[in-house]
This record gives sequence, C-alpha cells and structure tokens, in this order.
Amino acid sequence: MTDQFILAAAVPFSIVDREQVLLLRGVFELLQEAAIKHADQFAAGTRAMVTRGESWILNRMAADIARYPRYEEPLRVVTWSSGIRSFKGYRDFRVYRGEELLISASTLWLYFNLTTKSLCRVPREIAGTFPSRPDAVFCPDLEKLHLPPPAPTTAAHEVSVRYSDVDGNGHVNNTAYLDYLQTALVRGGFPPRPRRLEIQFLREIPPDADRVAVRLEVRDSGIAFDLAGPGDRFAQGRVA
Repeated sequence: MTDQFILAAAVPFSIVDREQVLLLRGVFELLQEAAIKHADQFAAGTRAMVTRGESWILNRMAADIARYPRYEEPLRVVTWSSGIRSFKGYRDFRVYRGEELLISASTLWLYFNLTTKSLCRVPREIAGTFPSRPDAVFCPDLEKLHLPPPAPTTAAHEVSVRYSDVDGNGHVNNTAYLDYLQTALVRGGFPPRPRRLEIQFLREIPPDADRVAVRLEVRDSGIAFDLAGPGDRFAQGRVA
C-alpha cells in the first residue's frame, strides 16, 4: 500500500463511441475505478459502504484531456490522495499511454452517511493513515472555481435516465451525468469531445427520474452547462 495507485487497463469496447474513441463517461469510469481500488486498500472505498454505511460522493472535478484514447489502447491510470480534511477528500489523477500524458484531473469528494443522507467527518483511523501528496495537484483552485449556470431562458436538451445509470449507492452515478452532457453537446451541434471539463455536482438525480434537461450556453470561456429537473439543478459547469 503506497501513496499512489496505478491501474493498468486497456480501453474496453463497452465505453467507446461509434468511432471507437473513449466516451466522456468512459474517462471518468477509468478514474473512478482507480480511485475505488486505491481507497479499498485502506478500507475507505466500497468496504466502508458495507461496514460503516458510509461512502464518498463526487462534488467537483476539473480535467484536461489532451487526447481521447481509442479502443484497446493500453493505459496507465495513476491516482493519489492530495489530502483529507474533515468531511472532504481531495484526489488527483494522471492517465498515460506509455510516456504520453493523456488526462490530468483534480477532484473533490465528500464523505457521506448513507442512512442519515448527510455529510460526516472521515473517521480518524482512515484520515490519519491514508497517505497523501498535497504537492502534486493539477487544479489547486478547484474549490474556488466560479461556474455560473446558463441563463434560465437557454433552450434545453432532454435526455432519458436509464435503469443502468443508478449505482450501488442508490443514486444516478456521476459517470451518467457526463453521458447526458456529451449527448446534449452532440444534439446542440458542438464537438462531442471537450478538451477541458469543469463540473460541480449539486445534488443527486433521483433514481426514479425519467429525464434530465441539459442546457448549453456559449460564452467567451467556453460552453456553460447545467443539468436540471423540475425545480432542481443537479450539476453545472463548463467545457471548452
């Protein structure tokens, strides 16, 4: 058990698009898998969900995608904790093809009690023993990013929520949010593979939701977006 975890993987056919290029959802699926496996080494991942009734939920992410890999490309996903404070956990990622850096990302996770549906402090025995590298962070200002949503009058693209989008925590998985976003980008006539993604997850999409409305607004800094339902905004951010 070290201060970083390396996941060796080849891009599977299940997460590539019609051109056999990694889906936006697939990018985060790889990052999520590496994060879970690393956290499980310290009983802070899926094992915490079983033994403690607690789990991590993604709150923010900033990612730079220099190139989207293709089907069967061998990848090396490197991840490490950049710190744990109270109920917050910070984690960074780098994805390589050989020596080529493909993806850099910083994430903020919140520790959550599944029974009370509330945030809770990371247990001392986890926070005190989990190794971290606070000096190696792709986006050190992640929490300070200002991500205003599109104007309320912006036209929306409705995307269906599927049974498979709901994960073991009982809510729509974060990877599905990126799937809805990529679908809306294509429907809006925008490039489907953004090179920069910044997103804030505001609240969970209910497992019984049947549709999500995705709004896209062009701005100087890129395309502002949000995902919403009747009376609720689930996420907002920007792509470029």
